[in-house]
Amino acid sequence: MADVDYTAKLLNLYWISPPAGSVPTTRLPLSFLDFLWTICSPMRRLFFFQFPHSTNHFIDSVFPTLKHSLSLSLQQFFPLAGNLILPPPPHKPHILYTPHDSVPLTVTESTGGDFNTLIADSPRDAKHFYPFVPDLPESRLLPDGSRAIPNFAIQITIFPNQGLCICIAFHHAVADGMAVHHFLKSWASIYRNGGDSVSFEGPLPCHDRAAVKDPNGLESIFSRCEYSLSSWDSLWNPVPYKPIIDQAPIDKVRTTLVLTRPIIEKLKTWVSAESNSDKELKPLRLSSFIVTCSLVWGCLIKSTQSEASGSEDEDELCYFVLVADCRNRLKDQIPPTYFGNCLDVGAVVLRKSELLKRNSTAIVAKAIGKRVEEFESEPFKMAEEWFSLWRACGKAKHFLSVAGSPKSRTYDTDFGWGRPKKSEVLHVDSSIAISLHESRDEEGGIEIGMGLHKTQMDRFMTIWEQNLKGLCG
Repeated sequence: MADVDYTAKLLNLYWISPPAGSVPTTRLPLSFLDFLWTICSPMRRLFFFQFPHSTNHFIDSVFPTLKHSLSLSLQQFFPLAGNLILPPPPHKPHILYTPHDSVPLTVTESTGGDFNTLIADSPRDAKHFYPFVPDLPESRLLPDGSRAIPNFAIQITIFPNQGLCICIAFHHAVADGMAVHHFLKSWASIYRNGGDSVSFEGPLPCHDRAAVKDPNGLESIFSRCEYSLSSWDSLWNPVPYKPIIDQAPIDKVRTTLVLTRPIIEKLKTWVSAESNSDKELKPLRLSSFIVTCSLVWGCLIKSTQSEASGSEDEDELCYFVLVADCRNRLKDQIPPTYFGNCLDVGAVVLRKSELLKRNSTAIVAKAIGKRVEEFESEPFKMAEEWFSLWRACGKAKHFLSVAGSPKSRTYDTDFGWGRPKKSEVLHVDSSIAISLHESRDEEGGIEIGMGLHKTQMDRFMTIWEQNLKGLCG
């Protein structure tokens, strides 16, 4: 594919705070549900909107209200403007907001490349997205030895007379995807209604960390975990500091796969028929999420095979990590608007030989279905093993995780310019994650985002199309 110069020119950098005097200094402890994510690299998501106007029109007519609306939104979602504080042991990490804190908002203008290419589904060079991604401010060491890590950053890029890109970067320890999407929809709602917080649509966030109960003392276990403590300083104080633009992969492409609702129903029918002929494959449950992940994982593992691959690696263990929102699954229910992390984490572990079989989609569907059933029947059953699971995944040759969920309703983020034309999760470029969200164009459909080396992507796409043809006729 032709190498096009995708660049962005800096127009201005702003620091946005909640309205003066609206939020006092506030300290929020991390719950045991936040601890795992302290060793997770920042999350970054891009939203592309159609915007057939000039840069001057955006700066003069749109940006003032957009900036003011962001300030009003941060009044309610103030942890995003604060810092994650990682103190030396035995003190506990926490989130701290002070009236001096703010969020960096970078405004840039695209000076190369094509907006419509970025929002396409077909394979695109992964590096082309990085000029439109903000850097989080560097962490800093406090006098008491604690490390302060800014929580959030935003970049808005204007593609003159074509579109806008809004990209957010945030630390997962502060909030999960459901909570961050709540913030984005709130910001969009305030802007859409003219920058008036009185006309804010939707519920306010809940910051009550006491809502998270810890009857098994997991916080104490996690805070003593050598893996988490040893990872903090190396992760949040990288030497030398490397801007995100310098982390762009030079040899990877990213693509968007779309499964329509009729195709998903045909996949469910095929898996059901396969399990009827082999009772060992009968899944506990069958959902759009399960059949989608099952098909993707099987095709992805098959794409790692080349003519040079032998059979000796077929006993290797392959890990598939999935998370589940648990706000409505606990005995002591957590409010649906809780702003923090409320995710259960689990893994499906299969030998590579199982994933190379013709009927791998049915095999994986049963395994994922069992794990989803455990999420629902006994949330956090395996929580004590989260860090050891993370360690095992880090050493595994074949590891895949899922970012996002169709339940987040990504494409409902509407600032008044229409629904996003595309949303992308940056870290799928690592090739150890895929993103999932609802289809933009069809209720019940699913979009999958992924990034691979070009040669593997070519193999994957061939296998994917063969599987869809074979399974769905």
